[in-house]
Amino acid sequence: MTSIVCFYLAVNLIELAENFLDEFVLILKIFIEAVAVFIIAFAVLKALAQMWKRRKNKRLFAQDGTIRLELGISLVLALEFLLAADIVGTAISPNWSDIGRLAAIAGIRTFLNFFLEKEVKELEEKNNLNR
Repeated sequence: MTSIVCFYLAVNLIELAENFLDEFVLILKIFIEAVAVFIIAFAVLKALAQMWKRRKNKRLFAQDGTIRLELGISLVLALEFLLAADIVGTAISPNWSDIGRLAAIAGIRTFLNFFLEKEVKELEEKNNLNR
């Protein structure tokens, strides 16, 4: 009788631990996504403020592209956070559908990140030549 009770308690403890881990991962994923959204929102507001300031000076689109450069760097960082959130979301007991979805999302975000970083590097080089 006691072995049955111990087995039952062990199974319940494992289920409790899995449920706790699932909830923790969900909260962590939401937090990481919120950080990414905050980074994007802050970068967009900062870019708009810089554009507004330059509009007053009649230099809306400066030759150095600093607004685009700063916005691009922020978008690259936000994409990294979003990819991390997706990885965290599929870390606990993924099925093949979750893995396929993660692979597609990771591929798309990596593709976007690659070209954003390439553009950022080009803008940085251009800025260094103009100085």
